[in-house]
Amino acid sequence: MGTGNWLAVASAEHVRIGRASGFMQVCHGKAGPLRRIGAGDGVVYYSPANVMGG
Repeated sequence: MGTGNWLAVASAEHVRIGRASGFMQVCHGKAGPLRRIGAGDGVVYYSPANVMGG
């Protein structure tokens, strides 16, 4: 299967925490969507707010 590209939406704070800790967080903790991401896939984050709910 080929590589894919993904757009993830999360607050900038959640992106920073995940990157610093070596993981990504999206979908309010739902693992299903993250299981679709494969090795070699590209991920771009869009952060409409600095903090969740902000």
